[in-house]
Amino acid sequence: MRKTTFATVASALLVLGVASSSYTSGASNAIDVEHYKGIQYVSGGFGIDERQAIAAMGRKDNLELSFALHNKEYLGGAEVLIKDSKGNKVLEAASDGPLFFTKLPEGKYTVMATALGRTLTRDVDIPNKGQARLYFAWGNA
Repeated sequence: MRKTTFATVASALLVLGVASSSYTSGASNAIDVEHYKGIQYVSGGFGIDERQAIAAMGRKDNLELSFALHNKEYLGGAEVLIKDSKGNKVLEAASDGPLFFTKLPEGKYTVMATALGRTLTRDVDIPNKGQARLYFAWGNA
């Protein structure tokens, strides 16, 4: 009986130790909110947990960008440049992963994403309510 109790307690402590260490390591990989000229953005999305966290953070934003290869594999990120309808630079950033979220004033914008030595360009209308989504796909490397 004593051996069984000790083994059960030891197992429980081991499980709790593993759970708390993975919680701690997860906390150290927190997603940072970045800024460019007063505009907030978040990027990342490596692994399911980080993708879910970024998507949850991005729900309040009105522009979602995603970066992938034509075979639908996520791309590690891209250089992002967003210009307003007058050609003024609104946001310039390096995405830390395949997902990028930001909130821009309502209006028309041009989004340029550069990866694998190639720039893809998309025009987008940012709505007053809701979220615009742009998908960028490059040929397989």
